[in-house]
This record gives sequence, structure tokens and C-alpha cells, in this order.
Amino acid sequence: MDNNQTVVFLFAGIMAVVFIGVLIFTKIQAQKRTQALQGVAQEIGFTFKGDVWNNQPNAHQFGTPVFGRGRRRLFNNVMVGTSAGLETSLLDYSYTLGSGKSSHTYTQTVAAYSQELWLPLFELRPEGFLDRIGDAFTHKDIDFESHPNFSRRYLLLGPAEQTIRELFSPALLTFLEALPPDEKWHIEGCVTNLIIYRCDVTVGSEEFRSFLERTSSIAKTFFSAPAGLSKPVR
Repeated sequence: MDNNQTVVFLFAGIMAVVFIGVLIFTKIQAQKRTQALQGVAQEIGFTFKGDVWNNQPNAHQFGTPVFGRGRRRLFNNVMVGTSAGLETSLLDYSYTLGSGKSSHTYTQTVAAYSQELWLPLFELRPEGFLDRIGDAFTHKDIDFESHPNFSRRYLLLGPAEQTIRELFSPALLTFLEALPPDEKWHIEGCVTNLIIYRCDVTVGSEEFRSFLERTSSIAKTFFSAPAGLSKPVR
């Protein structure tokens, strides 16, 4: 075996060790997170379900856009309970976009709130430069002349524009304008479900209670918008 082959084999061995080390570290960190969130669930009075939803993934999609993206969709550290009088699920949700070296797995902590009234299908998220370029051609972004700051900050999408406009009352628009821009909330609705998260952001166990309180406040504001909740679910 010449020197070049020796170097190649040595490099391959080092890379294999590094790869295995990363896998072990990632697994250990995931186990520590699960243990910490089990404790959080007990503290806030929620029932910890772990990754049991992965056994029936189609039963827990909630119908909003984030749950239809990508592949390898996984539910982890699921906990369920009640907050602000609403059925509540907190979970780590991940999906993968792209393939090969260009793939990326997005993992975010999601708060899902459910109630017995109806929401139109919509997606609200921070509006970026590429969104503005795209909307110049598609004209799908729902804007409000009465609230230009809201329209500058957010991209609002959905098939039932008139119903969405009824949901996004002046009071709700003002509330959303007041949210700090650096929090970058993504909010999605569908029938009985409201989904709140920050894209590719997982919440630390020490921040879970604050995350629950913050998202509960947002959910209560949405569900108190009377025009958007005019169709009860039977």
C-alpha cells in the first residue's frame, strides 16, 4: 500500500469516527431533551406522549401547511393538555426538504390549539424579500390598506380570501402588528386548529412555560375574533 492509499484510508477512518461520534452525541442530546421535557410536562400538568404520534402520522396533521411540507415528517416530545381553556398540544415537529447535500431538516417546537368553532385555512408568516418578488407575479398575499405595517411585515395566504379578511379584524391586525418582529411567529389555521411556531426553532426546556404562555395569548386573541368564528363545527 503506497502513501496515497494510506492517507485515503486514514482520512476515511477519521471521517467515520467523526460521523459516529456526531450520531452518538445527537442521540444523547435528544435523550436529555426528552427527559427534561417529561419533567416540564409534569410541571405544567400535561400528559407526555413522546413519539407515539409517529405510529399514526396521518391522524395528527392538523390540516395546516407546515404538516404537508417535505418528507420524513416526525413528531417528538409530544405533550397534551389544556391551556387558556383550549385543548393544547406541544411538540417538536421535523420535516426534510431537498435531497443529498442540499437537503435540510427543519425542526421546530409547535403549539397546536383546538376549539369547537371554525377557522378558514390560512398561513401567516414573516414576509421576506423573495416573498415580495414572488407576489409581484402571483398576487396571492392578502394585504390590508387599513394596516400597512401589518401588510409590510407579514405574508398572509389562503384560498378563502373574504373569510380570511373577516377573521383578521382591525383588533386582530393591531395585535399582530404589536408582536415583536424578531419573534418571527408562523401562525396557521384550519377548521378547529390553530398552529403557532417559529420556523426551525426548538424551544429549550427552561423556556417551555414562557412559550406556552406566549402562544396561548396569541391563540386566545385569534379565537376571540367573532367574525372568523361564525361557523360552528358539528
